[in-house]
Amino acid sequence: MNLEERERGLLKLVEDYRDAECRTLLEAARVEAEALIARTYRAERARLHQRVTAERSGARGRIHAARAERDTRERAGGERANALLLAAAWPRLHEALIARWQDPDARGGWVHAVIAEAERLLPKGTWTLRHAQTPGADWQALAAELAQRLGQETRPIADAGLAAGLRVECGGAVLDGSLEGLLRDRERIEARLLALWSLESDP
Repeated sequence: MNLEERERGLLKLVEDYRDAECRTLLEAARVEAEALIARTYRAERARLHQRVTAERSGARGRIHAARAERDTRERAGGERANALLLAAAWPRLHEALIARWQDPDARGGWVHAVIAEAERLLPKGTWTLRHAQTPGADWQALAAELAQRLGQETRPIADAGLAAGLRVECGGAVLDGSLEGLLRDRERIEARLLALWSLESDP
């Protein structure tokens, strides 16, 4: 083999080595690029997921805040409406009870309900019946009837301080069936009025 053939052989060997190295480097670069792309894709997908989750959470928070604000406005509006309703209803209730006391039949039912409660709750002894002034009502007859039925003294006394109703007193105990006594627990009465109004408002 002459020199020229040896040179060609060496050149071919160098070229083959170069080509093999290039292929190895290119393959390594391709593998690294694919891994880099996959890592970048996963990282971007994770960031996108975090952003979407944050946006959803923010949207839910804004929706909850809007609902809470709406509910607060509705409650405030309902409370204002209830306050107006009660402000109008209270004087009418007062007037209706006075009118009831002035009606003889209704007054009779009122008196008998208070007396029945007094019999159940008050001790035996002298009863004082403090009653609102009621022209035409025979309190002495009622006192005589009670004295005979209960076997104890009963004294009726007209009380100008009472607008309607009566109080039964015995030994320091008092059963207050006057207008003032009936309306004393205003909070409970207003709650019942609102409950009744709510039932009537429901379809």
